[in-house]
Amino acid sequence: MKRPGLILAVICLPVFLGALDLTIISAVLPAVVADLDVPLQTGLDEAAWAVTAYLLAYAVSMTFMGRISDLWGRRRVYLLCLIIFFLGSWWVAASPGAPAEIAYRIARLVAGGRPDRSLMALYGLIFGRVVQAFGAGAMVPVSMALAADLFPPERRALPLGLIGAVDTAGWVLGHLYGGIMVQFFAWPVLFWINLPLIALMFALTLWAFRGLAESRSRAPMDWIGVLWVTLALTGVNLGLAAGDTGSAGSQTGMGISPLPLALGLLAFAAFILHELRTPHPLLDLRLYQKRNTSASSVLNLIIGFCLMAGLVSVPLFINLAGAQDSGQGALVSGYLLSAFTIPLAASALPGGALTGKIGYRLTTLLGLAVALAGFGLMTQWQPEMAAQAVALFTSGAWPEGTGVLRMVTGLALAGIGLGLTIAPIGTAVINGAGEGGRGIAAAAVIILRLIGMSLSVSLLTTYGLRRTTEISTELLQGVPLTDGARIVEAMLDTVTRVTSEMAWIAFAAAAAGLIPAILLHKKD
Repeated sequence: MKRPGLILAVICLPVFLGALDLTIISAVLPAVVADLDVPLQTGLDEAAWAVTAYLLAYAVSMTFMGRISDLWGRRRVYLLCLIIFFLGSWWVAASPGAPAEIAYRIARLVAGGRPDRSLMALYGLIFGRVVQAFGAGAMVPVSMALAADLFPPERRALPLGLIGAVDTAGWVLGHLYGGIMVQFFAWPVLFWINLPLIALMFALTLWAFRGLAESRSRAPMDWIGVLWVTLALTGVNLGLAAGDTGSAGSQTGMGISPLPLALGLLAFAAFILHELRTPHPLLDLRLYQKRNTSASSVLNLIIGFCLMAGLVSVPLFINLAGAQDSGQGALVSGYLLSAFTIPLAASALPGGALTGKIGYRLTTLLGLAVALAGFGLMTQWQPEMAAQAVALFTSGAWPEGTGVLRMVTGLALAGIGLGLTIAPIGTAVINGAGEGGRGIAAAAVIILRLIGMSLSVSLLTTYGLRRTTEISTELLQGVPLTDGARIVEAMLDTVTRVTSEMAWIAFAAAAAGLIPAILLHKKD
């Protein structure tokens, strides 16, 4: 095979751009709602689908296109993903114009009357986001499978670590990039910029892939398996997204909507039964008879859970304990989270290098040990740390004491530790798959991590809010409403205890990950 390093560099560029667009919408969504004149009372739920629908399509496309890359070839499918991503980006950027008019005419034809044009523009944007996600989501597993094709098993960990680092860096920086750009440009510009970049990447990919030999599986596509796994992922993601908060009794009290979750789990059971019986399965479940594959899959769920634990706890702590009156909560949270997310992305690459030298088990155990140290420090946060962080990042004056330093150190250690595990547990799954199954194996790695993240967001957010109510009620019992000082003190203590408990949950999850990590073989 020719030019593996060049091909690896080229495929990382679209992966980064696709990951950037995964989180960019969270920063520009308020501007979208304002610019399209979406009614606040009726349109906020619909606007949230710009995020939710993207994540659903992102996850589904991984299984769908990951397997197709095994059948059609990586090059053809990768170029197809770029075309889909290009079309989706154009549709989102143009959504106030032609897409809105198309949606308006379809709505009039189907429902009659005169639909709200601002909502039609929003629906056009959401549709474009879905198209984007089908292209962007598939590029990650196809890139990982292509790297596995280009490099022998003993050299795969480093390139897979690089792809993991680039992908993580993209979604880490998406919110910051969107927040900065929307201060200077109208939100459609952020998606118009994609078009020349994707066109350039398409040309570079054609050039880098010239003469590349690739193998293709001759097995037929398991479309029934695609249907079942699509239904399963849709149900699980909607169930873990906290459901319909406007309907009484629709939730379990744990941030879970039981009906879609139950339907998703039933579809998942049907998927497993179908895969065991069909002669040409979408995912060969015999892979999970291998210790490395099954242990790494469990670890992917755990790492996703721990990752979101860090991302959830910081905004809760800062917004409620340190910036309730300053209006700087989002800004300070973003700065502090960079102490977690940047080391997370940066350590994925050395995690790949270490895997090649000391193997899956030791690299994963090292990463978990470092993460445990970080989460351990996060359990020791004190009320005054939040105010010190706000003072530091808003005034630039370093506060007295070491509170902020301890916060940053804990976040950085947790990020480094989790980042070190990305390459070994991903490589173990992909190396365990045969030549014709690497695309779907790579997709399984990312999907399990996303499910772990969804579960973490759902449970920890609800847990944090519920515990905040319980503890504050206990501390404020008998305190008069006129005693402002005691009320503030009680709220600081409440939020500190809640975030400490959330850190302990993440600590326990990371500690549980030591068991499957020990079960990993050093090599395949």
